[in-house]
Amino acid sequence: MDTLYTMNPSTDLPLIIVACTGNICRSPMAEAVLRHYVEQRGIAAQVSSCGLDAPVGRRPHKYAVQVNEARGIPIDESKRSQACVSAELKRASVIFVMENHHRHQILHRHSAVGGKTFLLGHWQGLQIPDPVNDPLPVFEQVYDYIDQGSQSWLDHLLKAGLVKTKDASGRH
Repeated sequence: MDTLYTMNPSTDLPLIIVACTGNICRSPMAEAVLRHYVEQRGIAAQVSSCGLDAPVGRRPHKYAVQVNEARGIPIDESKRSQACVSAELKRASVIFVMENHHRHQILHRHSAVGGKTFLLGHWQGLQIPDPVNDPLPVFEQVYDYIDQGSQSWLDHLLKAGLVKTKDASGRH
């Protein structure tokens, strides 16, 4: 399971990174959701998440874990918050963020990856709010936004040829 969160620079699989502020609520939820749909659709890609101001090493928020579990797409128990690292962002095929200010932070800190950084809620015309200090129902709504955005983006990435499905032998 460690390979889920450790990037392997030698792989030729596209890397999808999801970023938010702390990597304890939205991006771990989205990482699990995207990974689920990548596997379900047979897409040859890696998925990871990070935080622009992550308290490195923290477990995901209890409500994030609870909501993902209830929806049947659990966050991996070994997931811990990690900071966005320039080398991984550069290797990514696409970077999804939750709010416009995340995109601005990435442009400021890592300008080389600005052209492949998009709002996860782009196709729904929304920014996904930070639920960190909110009650459980807000996390449930955030999950719904993440689910919708993830499915829409995977559709668009497949159509654009940025990700591909695996053939019957497991290769892409």
